Amino acid sequence: MNPSSFFKLYVVVGLFSLMNPAQAVFPDKPIHFISSTAAGGPLDTMARTMGKMLSDELKQPVVIENKPGGTGILAMNYALNQPADGYTIITATGSTSFMLAEGNASFTENDFIFISGLQSEPAALAVLKSSPIKNLEDFLQFAKKEPNKVNIAGYGNAGFNQLVFSKLMQQANFKGSWVPYTSAGQVVLSLLGGQVPAAIITPSSAIAQVQNGDIRLIAISTAKRDTYFPNVPTFKEKGFNIVESLWRGVMVKKGTSNEVITKLTSAITNVEKSPEWKKFMAENAQSSMNLSVDQMQEFVKSEIVTRKAFLNQLK
Repeated sequence: MNPSSFFKLYVVVGLFSLMNPAQAVFPDKPIHFISSTAAGGPLDTMARTMGKMLSDELKQPVVIENKPGGTGILAMNYALNQPADGYTIITATGSTSFMLAEGNASFTENDFIFISGLQSEPAALAVLKSSPIKNLEDFLQFAKKEPNKVNIAGYGNAGFNQLVFSKLMQQANFKGSWVPYTSAGQVVLSLLGGQVPAAIITPSSAIAQVQNGDIRLIAISTAKRDTYFPNVPTFKEKGFNIVESLWRGVMVKKGTSNEVITKLTSAITNVEKSPEWKKFMAENAQSSMNLSVDQMQEFVKSEIVTRKAFLNQLK
């Protein structure tokens, strides 16, 4: 090949490369994992633990960023302003369903793809170790005899914990006052400080105090006795149809390609199979959800319907 012909071939190949750039294999740069709560809570702990393991699995840094506010609205708005390329993933939780059910955000569940449910745990009615309330029967007697003193602490207004308390009030026919706190940690401190006679909590938010006996769980919202708390009776076995769980997972912006979603979910599945993740789940009394992407979408949509019904009752 003479020099002139070689030069022409070089130019043609170069132009072809510019017109058809090689597709980068996801991920080829750091991933941003947005935690919709402040640092330190169960959701943030899950994000940081998954982020570290996901980084090892995907061979790219996973950077955790906290963007609390508006029960996830701030984090979700931020994600919607980023490209739908899988490099921004966001925490999602049962509280997200309540927020979407309220309908006050500028977006809906259809603007996101809920790619994985990583954790699920029940709510429990909790009292102090020193409390004269030893079981659910004692609590109901107390609630009916002294209704003015039934101030029950819990995380958030019109959320998961209040839903469980509302169901108990309706089905057991008593009146009580809901005392909302802005963090699960504050709920535990209020109970330990004797500011309230009882609280509705997710057990992981007080796992150390439950395990050492400072806080006693007297009823739990599982369908059957929980693996982690086999000595705690369920509301259901006590005659109350209260079977509820709070989930935690991850989502991405709608429009993210199937290829990227498959890469993310495969990596997450591998993490979930690891001994390190299983140990983390057990230490925090968490159950797996084991739902596909499609099943997760339907789960969230169905949950939003039930949460809307609850919120309408509060009006």
